[in-house]
Formats: sequence, structure tokens, C-alpha cells
Amino acid sequence: MTVQNRSDMPRSVNSQITDAITQTNLINLGIAPSHSLGTLYQTTSQAVGAAMQNAVANQQNIYSLGLASLAQNLQSILSMSSATAGRTTAGLLSGGTPPAAFYRQSYPPAAPSAAHSQASSPAARPAANRSAVKP
Repeated sequence: MTVQNRSDMPRSVNSQITDAITQTNLINLGIAPSHSLGTLYQTTSQAVGAAMQNAVANQQNIYSLGLASLAQNLQSILSMSSATAGRTTAGLLSGGTPPAAFYRQSYPPAAPSAAHSQASSPAARPAANRSAVKP
């Protein structure tokens, strides 16, 4: 291998080469703003698309919950007697409040316990309270 002398190295660069490098740098600098805006628009559109997909999924979930709630409410209405359901519906549609018995009902109605049925009978009440109770 031969060692080159510093005097053999060229001292200037061809002007065509410097012009080509300058043009390439100018092109890169000129493209940078449009490239960054294109990246910004693409990222924004992806984020908006994901938000729309989430909104649709939430609407579908809310629809499913509403349908389940409707089925439960219909089951509650159908388990009532028809007279109670009619009075309650008429009261709700007329703007009134449902009867108090509506709020105290449990679905399905619980069977009264033996202690409860004995305590509520007139024979089980003390004599002082019998006169106050009107049939």
C-alpha cells in the first residue's frame, strides 16, 4: 500500500458536486414542513377514527343495557296483578304517583312467616288494642 502525499490530494471540489449537494439539502429542507403536517394529519385522523369506533361501541352497550332494563321492567309489570298494573299505569300516565302499595311490594311476593301471621291476627293482639282497631 502506498502512502499518498498531501500534495496529491485535490484542493478544490468540482462545482457540480457542490451544486448537487446544495440542491439535495434544499429539497430536504423544503419537504420537511409538508412531511410533518402530513404526519400530523394522519395521526389526527387515526385518533378521530378510534374515537368514533369507541362511540359506536358505547352506543351498542347502552342499547344492550336499555334492552335488558326494559325486559326486567316488563317482567316486573307482568308479575303484578292486572288491577294493580292498570292502576299504576293509569297513575303514571296521568302524571300522578303510583300507589304506596306499589313501592312496598316485593317480586315475587314473600310468603308470610308463621310468627308474622300469628302476630297480625286479631286474637293475638292485646285487648286494649282490639278496641282501637276497626275492621
